[in-house]
Amino acid sequence: MSLSSGEKVFYKTLPEVVQHQATVVSADGETITLGVDARQGLSAGQRLVISSGERQYFGEVTTLGDDTVTLRQTWSNSREYFRVDDVVPFVARKLSGDEPLGASRSFPFSAAGPLEPDPPGPDVNPRVWQALANIQSMLAMILERLDMRTEGFLEAEKKRVNISATGIRFQTKDRFEIGDELEIKMLLPSRPPVGLLLYGSIVRLEDAGNGEKDIAMQFGDMSDELRDEIIQYALVRQRDIIRKARD
Repeated sequence: MSLSSGEKVFYKTLPEVVQHQATVVSADGETITLGVDARQGLSAGQRLVISSGERQYFGEVTTLGDDTVTLRQTWSNSREYFRVDDVVPFVARKLSGDEPLGASRSFPFSAAGPLEPDPPGPDVNPRVWQALANIQSMLAMILERLDMRTEGFLEAEKKRVNISATGIRFQTKDRFEIGDELEIKMLLPSRPPVGLLLYGSIVRLEDAGNGEKDIAMQFGDMSDELRDEIIQYALVRQRDIIRKARD
């Protein structure tokens, strides 16, 4: 269930606790425009949380009018899939006409895990064991970087994206059109990092200024396991955003 035009809601800026009443002018799942009595000191870039009954919507202020404020919706606890913002290594490539739309997949980097902190038995010298643990940790880091270099992530441009388990938004100066099929390679900054190879098609394209376009891509074939992986990442990321906003 989404916000409806004319609906009365409450909003507050993070990390403030004082709520203000507003009226929903429009909401399309991507942006929310509220009618407000006064700006209450709002400015572009501020993060707001909107409450409507038991639902909450998080957004970032993009435009201020005389009696309205428009937000880019970043997350809602009423939506089937969470959407979150992040800055990640990112490469987008348009598929040629004869390339099939592949199945999206993930690939974790470096399966080498740390050794247990305590020696396995009394016969093992603790100092030797600690040295082995340090070597194992360094080896894992080296393998991880080699894996990322092989896949092209170390040279990839870091880009702000808005991702959910059903699609992704990003800005680019590349010449794309609605209906174009893309291959996206990106790196989730989890531990260990997880690479994603995502396929889908452009469903919306808008002018973002400065020669850039705002691209919305809907994912194609994707396994339930990968979808769950993105959902879990989005949940962790959203908790981090809320925690940092409150600090």
